[in-house]
Amino acid sequence: MDFNIFLPGVGEPLGVVPILTNAGAALFPAIVASFGTFFMLLLKPKELIKFCKEKPGVPITLGIVGFGLYAMIMWMPMPGAGGAGSEAGPRGKRAVNSTGASSGVYVDWTQIALARIKSKKQGSIQKTTEAPTSLSSSITKTEIPVIFRGGPKRLGAIGNGPEGKLEMAWDYYPSWIDDDGTVEVEDGSMILSSPIIHGDRVIAASCVLDPPDSYGIVFCVDSKTGKTIWSVDQVEGEELKGFFSSPAVTADGKYVIIGQGLHPDTNCRLICIDTEKGTVHWTVLTELHLESSPAIADGVVYIGAGAIEDPITKKAKGHTGYVMAVNIADGKELWKHDVIDPESSPIIEDGILYIGSGFNGKAVVALRTGTDEELKKAGEQRVLWKMEAPYPVTGAVTFVDGNIVVGGGNGDFVFRDPDPAGVVMSIDAKTGELAWQMKMPDAVLGAVAAGKYLICPVAAGKVIALDPKSGKKVWETVISGKAPVLAGVAVASNSVYAVSHDGYMAKLELDTGKLINKTYINAANAPGEQGLSISSPMVANGKIYVGSETGGLRCYVGVAE
Repeated sequence: MDFNIFLPGVGEPLGVVPILTNAGAALFPAIVASFGTFFMLLLKPKELIKFCKEKPGVPITLGIVGFGLYAMIMWMPMPGAGGAGSEAGPRGKRAVNSTGASSGVYVDWTQIALARIKSKKQGSIQKTTEAPTSLSSSITKTEIPVIFRGGPKRLGAIGNGPEGKLEMAWDYYPSWIDDDGTVEVEDGSMILSSPIIHGDRVIAASCVLDPPDSYGIVFCVDSKTGKTIWSVDQVEGEELKGFFSSPAVTADGKYVIIGQGLHPDTNCRLICIDTEKGTVHWTVLTELHLESSPAIADGVVYIGAGAIEDPITKKAKGHTGYVMAVNIADGKELWKHDVIDPESSPIIEDGILYIGSGFNGKAVVALRTGTDEELKKAGEQRVLWKMEAPYPVTGAVTFVDGNIVVGGGNGDFVFRDPDPAGVVMSIDAKTGELAWQMKMPDAVLGAVAAGKYLICPVAAGKVIALDPKSGKKVWETVISGKAPVLAGVAVASNSVYAVSHDGYMAKLELDTGKLINKTYINAANAPGEQGLSISSPMVANGKIYVGSETGGLRCYVGVAE
């Protein structure tokens, strides 16, 4: 999933180049280096605040030096300027144009930094005295692990959906808990991944864009009230990167596991959190990013590490990607196998892992999950089979009736191809032979939900239902004009719930595709401007939980109309 648009280039680093003479020239390299470091931090307010707290002497020193330079430059005679009686006089401040750019304009970067810090404190972060929910909301054991979209059919539902008109029961904006018990809430958090329901808990992850970086929080809330149970925003003193990956929970309920990072990110972690305590159990550092959502089987977690591609050529800048297996008890890496750009969320059936290969790969791959030693002893190769696809396969793998179902296309979550095209494929899980292939009007990036029909989210703005045996179209419905449908759908009872990227969640009739109603899930006073309502909704016991671009994580219930 290409998220380069998340981190727009700030351009080449700007330079502050004062004109110095005599003694100033000797200090020029050191001064430029110091100002360069401080200036780059201005583009990263969180880091600037942290830097100033840890090393208060540095900004003070730079302020004194800067003031001295300012005074020297300010009173320096300008070329062509008159003497004491000249109208030009000493150099002063000039107005900055509407874009903030100017030629030869004095810019007080210290004031800009202070303004950004003040804005950060007053706007993005607010304190509340609300205490976290008691841990009496206990962990729950399940027969199988809880994974992305609830299971191998990717239906996104546990039990029936709500009846009647949807009404918001609560909304939650990702937060973390200070040492003194104060809850810090950060506005602007987006929920890009899908929440999971585990017992009476909802577990999800967030993403805050702070170019050129992103930040994230993994959090757990009470499913009935939306109150905080725990949250994790740091690992070893390092703030977490933003999340696209969705969490998974082990069958015994002890651990939450999630991948970290967006598409341009490097050096991301696979993170394992104690479900009861909300403490980090272990992390595994990768040189790539982990947008894939984990699969769990027999005490081992499996995930794909995606390639870092050039945004123009789509060619990998370094490693092309791999799938890795990690022992859940201790975080020990068991094996790694190269697969080109495996950002797809895998599924495991009968000891075989199935995963999509994205840009430059264009395939579906089946891998044996045994250790290298076990495979060597059995005389088997890691790869069971590989099926080529016409387009990159970045969406989650669905398993139904012995077949692997995947969607693909020539677009991604941010960029639309000028000549859009997509596909849904059904592949025999044992042999890798193609059962059928159906063309789509645009990319299918969200998980295909497999029940009575295969319900496919399509970037052309449609939800399309296919017959599972033949792949023939049963119906199609437009959700919100041309707004792409990028998130996977939820199928519960006789209803389908789909989210368009402009922030509408639609309820459709399963058999006909008839649009029953729509609910706006973004904040009313802050409509999503980036089109990043791409969190797949999750239905559980008469409620719907869904993330949004500006409305946080929301819980909806049904009320009589």
